[in-house]
Amino acid sequence: MFYEKDLPAEASATLTDHSTIFVTPGSTGDIVQPEKTDLEMPKSIWITMFAGYIVFFAGLIAATARDNGTIFVIIISILYTLIYFGVASVLFNQNRPEQTSLFARGLGPLATYTGSMDKGAVVGQVLTIPACLALFGVTMAIFRAMIF
Repeated sequence: MFYEKDLPAEASATLTDHSTIFVTPGSTGDIVQPEKTDLEMPKSIWITMFAGYIVFFAGLIAATARDNGTIFVIIISILYTLIYFGVASVLFNQNRPEQTSLFARGLGPLATYTGSMDKGAVVGQVLTIPACLALFGVTMAIFRAMIF
């Protein structure tokens, strides 16, 4: 979406009945969307995230998988997680960036809508849930081993 501040002074815009703005570029050249490469994370973050989910599901299986109903629910949860990340991966690969982001290469911060984030802040936000899930899975497995 383009805002008035993003348009060159010479450009003219017309509003249609469907609230779509058609821009006629002026002498400054065509307006193009910048490439979005900032969605990429370093592989170390992805590996750590998936390891957290694997530990969680392993702990869940070790602690609760004693009957067919429970195993079925755990399998559904695993499939849901795979679909969640799989669909995001497929959609991202539909229009891959031409180059790896500066953040993924370790050369700069992650640019977000509210400002830049360094690697520590990104790790804290992205890996908090997988780390807590992994801790929960291990705790459940330990409790199961202690009680039974």
